[in-house]
Amino acid sequence: MNFWWVNQKQTYRHELKGGYLWSPKKGKNGRTIEFYENMYKVAKGDIVFSYTSGEIRAVSMAMSNGYSSPRPNEFGSTGEVWMLDGWRVDLDYTELSSPLAPKAHLLEISPLLPEKYSPIRHDGNGNQVYLCSISEELGRTLIDLIGSEAKAVLSHSNNSVFSSQNVEKALKQIQDDDALSETEKSSLVKSRVGQGLFRKRVAKIETECRVTHVSTIEHLIASHIKPWAVSSNDERLDGNNGLLLSPHIDHLFDKGFISFEDTGRLIVSSELAENLQKAWGVRQSKMHEFNDIQKKYLAFHRAHIFK
Repeated sequence: MNFWWVNQKQTYRHELKGGYLWSPKKGKNGRTIEFYENMYKVAKGDIVFSYTSGEIRAVSMAMSNGYSSPRPNEFGSTGEVWMLDGWRVDLDYTELSSPLAPKAHLLEISPLLPEKYSPIRHDGNGNQVYLCSISEELGRTLIDLIGSEAKAVLSHSNNSVFSSQNVEKALKQIQDDDALSETEKSSLVKSRVGQGLFRKRVAKIETECRVTHVSTIEHLIASHIKPWAVSSNDERLDGNNGLLLSPHIDHLFDKGFISFEDTGRLIVSSELAENLQKAWGVRQSKMHEFNDIQKKYLAFHRAHIFK
């Protein structure tokens, strides 16, 4: 599991409401910025601390890996200084009832701050940065200082089917398996983020997002139906265990807010707010039945992922 600290400033309310982080891919004049590069390094199950106005106000679990996404319209004039092309990470936010002020806990926090690319200075004042990687020791110290709300987020991450523990265990098993060639190992690792052989196999079966009907492949995510971390090696590369989904639909599917019946009919969780369904275009439209192998994977998703 990785821990991240994000300084959100004026975008906090937009990102909290929308359930995401967003950054441009480059700084002014096309410069590479470490804090933007970190966005595509985030993985499902990671923990993110949201810092704004001198306080950590939310703790979140990453519900997606980092992916390409245009600048959110809701940023308005605030976002006009940033390029349109950016990175996005979907988050399950928990806004804290009692925000944590780092300045009040410098004895515990200051010695654990990164030597380079730190989110705050040793006096507790924030740096002009966005997303920073922090150590597990600092992450767990912050969780202990925040208390029960943060511990609940950590527990959710540990127990989720795509938890970092499950992912790390699976990755180690792949690397340690002498029966697999290096090419096979590479294919299995790439399949975790919907790339390589897995993506090609999914595209032979699914031709568009079943909700938005977008068919331009570069704008779609190859998403596992039965999560990668709990799949066998064969299942991880099985094109029948995948769907091509628009990024926001992939987020809802992975998080269990939507699923599908064997007929292709969309199922929407009662926990998904109606205004979000309308805003994101989550509605029933044309549908076609899944094949028999896909149906077995969907049965797992409905039983274990769907809310």
